Amino acid sequence: MDDHAAMVSMLTGPTSSLVLLLGILVAVWRVFTQSVLPSLKQWVDKHLTQVDDLLEQHAQDREAWLASMRDCHERSDAMLGQLERIDRKVGGLYGRLPPAPPQEAAP
Repeated sequence: MDDHAAMVSMLTGPTSSLVLLLGILVAVWRVFTQSVLPSLKQWVDKHLTQVDDLLEQHAQDREAWLASMRDCHERSDAMLGQLERIDRKVGGLYGRLPPAPPQEAAP
């Protein structure tokens, strides 16, 4: 009878609880690996694709910005050349003028 009592105690005591817990953990692990993990992987892949697209757009925007900066630099160089030419011409015109008569100071 003691053998039967020990067997019943094992089936209803801590050992059975441990076996039940292990069974539940195995079931939860299977559900996690079969349904949650693949959808999580799809979400991560989608997110990484979006990040790659953003990086590509940023690279294109940067190239467009650099091209506009180069264009502005070329235009400013051309404008500086024109301003220097105008300054030389105006300076030459002022050099040809006769000196102005001295003006008297008002009392």
